[in-house]
Amino acid sequence: MTPFLLVLALVAQSTDIEREAAGGILRQIDSLEARLKPTETAQRLVGRKDAARDRVLANVATLWNGEMQGLSDWIGRHPEVGWHEFQAFDTLTALLRSYGFQVDTGVAGMPTAFVARWTSPAGASGPTLGLIAEYDALRGTQGDFHGDQHNAQSPVAFAAARALLGYMTEAKVPGRIIVYGTPAEEVDPPAKGILYKAGIFKGADILMRSHSSTETRRDRPGFGVCCLNIDAVKYTFTGRPAHQLTAWNGRNALEAAVQFYSAVDHLRSTWRPDHRVQGVIPEGGIAPNVVPDHTVVDYFIRFPDEVYLEHIARMMDDAAKGAAQMTETDVAITRYGEYRDGVTVSALEELWFAYAKKLGAPGIQEEKGRPAGYEETGWVSREIPGVGVTVRSSSFANHTYGMRDDTFAEIGHKAFVLDAQIEAAVLFDFLTHPELRTAVKEEHRTLAGLQGQYLAALRRVYGPEIGADTALSKASRADIRIPQVKRP
Repeated sequence: MTPFLLVLALVAQSTDIEREAAGGILRQIDSLEARLKPTETAQRLVGRKDAARDRVLANVATLWNGEMQGLSDWIGRHPEVGWHEFQAFDTLTALLRSYGFQVDTGVAGMPTAFVARWTSPAGASGPTLGLIAEYDALRGTQGDFHGDQHNAQSPVAFAAARALLGYMTEAKVPGRIIVYGTPAEEVDPPAKGILYKAGIFKGADILMRSHSSTETRRDRPGFGVCCLNIDAVKYTFTGRPAHQLTAWNGRNALEAAVQFYSAVDHLRSTWRPDHRVQGVIPEGGIAPNVVPDHTVVDYFIRFPDEVYLEHIARMMDDAAKGAAQMTETDVAITRYGEYRDGVTVSALEELWFAYAKKLGAPGIQEEKGRPAGYEETGWVSREIPGVGVTVRSSSFANHTYGMRDDTFAEIGHKAFVLDAQIEAAVLFDFLTHPELRTAVKEEHRTLAGLQGQYLAALRRVYGPEIGADTALSKASRADIRIPQVKRP
């Protein structure tokens, strides 16, 4: 392995097993990048003189300062958690209709999801440009709040879309623009996974989104997801009620839940240290004088790769069944959300990052991050190439009240207009440069093909350690149920 490949292997995948399994794959990725030269292509595109592109970026800034910043602040001051984003949904869809978009609502059975489509007067024969728009808030001890700055993501996408719409109309450029309103990013089941399985994203040639960040950094090509591979699982224990004075007549579901919770902690020493397994007991009984007959333990099970994640999940299932057996209760295991690795395309990562530097984005970090797809479910980025823009928008960590406050401050406002300009610039280049589209398509197709080899290699390397678990290879085991929410 050359020194370059050794460095790549040390940072592209985060665990020893990943690096061992990925060695041959990384060499193929390196060969692909050496041939496609994404950094050189990005520098050439960004450095060229293009009056039309520059007008688009100027229009983005005008749109942001004239309307979108106020919209972002308004959503930020009216936070709504996932599946309940009715005010934001109504406001955003009405605005898109005023721009000339055809808006479909309630898509994939989700009341606050939408798809807005616009076709150029020159026809639909050109590329289809997709933008992902989020608008849900976090749940917090001080009430719902936008501590992840999702309030800005829709206005950012709208500013980019409207500026591109104006250019395509004036220059008679064929193509389509689609804005995907994706609710409930912070709760489960993952809405983008539901949209993906319903085929909503089919037909898009590229997808873009923005997200809050404490730094401006692009990622390496390969396989990954923003927050590790995740199984969101609920373990529901059912017992039998009884009076506390005659507790032997009941079967205590809370004791089963506690035994299970404790068993998971005792299992940690048998798992690789890269695991992140966090759980809560949101339902533990009603009153101390009644033996609890219904409890729920809710876990997020995380690991850098999906193969070892399956191993951890299987052991936790066994622990839950054991706790139920010893307490003579029943347990129902519901996988209500799954997040898996996606595909990171260097041609788009290098391009957005080059524009970030050109436009003077704050918090530039030259070292590349781990591959992270471009959206949290991973499934979508396996099928459609795309990129997520992450300009430094806060000096506070994600999911904090400090990041919420920075939403309304100069650091947030400056980052959001840069997000919008970068989205517009990347989509403009994709629209107007066929050679970029060709390179993106080839890189994405090649990486998506290598991902299957990578997963097979992981199963082979893990084999001696996890044994029969290597046979677990289902694409999805989640029991996806869309919450039924009524408008207030």
